[in-house]
Amino acid sequence: MIGGVRYDYVLERKKMKNLTLRVWPDGSLHVSAPTRTPLTRIESFLTAHTVFIEKTRRQLEEKTLKNPPLRLATGDIVPIWGFPHTVFVTKTAKRCAKIEKGMLVLGVKDPESDAERLRCFGDFLDREAKSRLVPRVAELTPLFAPKPPTPPALTFRTMKTKWGVCRPREGRVTLNRNLVFLPPTLADYVIYHELAHFHHADHSAAFWQYLEGLMPDCKEKRKALNAFPIPKFKAPKA
Repeated sequence: MIGGVRYDYVLERKKMKNLTLRVWPDGSLHVSAPTRTPLTRIESFLTAHTVFIEKTRRQLEEKTLKNPPLRLATGDIVPIWGFPHTVFVTKTAKRCAKIEKGMLVLGVKDPESDAERLRCFGDFLDREAKSRLVPRVAELTPLFAPKPPTPPALTFRTMKTKWGVCRPREGRVTLNRNLVFLPPTLADYVIYHELAHFHHADHSAAFWQYLEGLMPDCKEKRKALNAFPIPKFKAPKA
């Protein structure tokens, strides 16, 4: 409790030197702390950053007001590989989705069902991510020789706070299926970033130096990635 206001946060303890605080897009708080840091110090750290927390939350709220969640109804605009596509919903016997003449066509049994449109779009994201990103990872992997020796196993899921996760020991990379929204050059940045973790598992200076050697404009691409407006979708009514 700070000034009569309750602040819930997720605490992660790990091997590190300093406390860090992140405000996720949904306004939730995540604190990372050295393993033996007393809880009193962690909460004093939070107290000292309440101005930052509230400012960031206001900015997130303003951003949400400017870009309200989409219902995936006819007329909504969704970026696919960086290009805006107009959603067109039609009634079909089986659920289907396709790109046609600059439109994202969603075929569903009940066009009025928010849940059905969202499921249809989710199927589209899965197919699009696999069809474009699997061959792209295979194409870029040789640039990182000798590790990994072969393209890593890929999995796809929607992640709120990460674009990718690399597990070098398992030879596996998980990619955020929201990469489908990005221009291909920014999706490439994420792939480069994750493959570079096969050489440097952390985000040390050595990692960034290695990545910059392969992608000289990686810092500019990282800034562009953080600034790219990823659409949000309104949850269907229960």
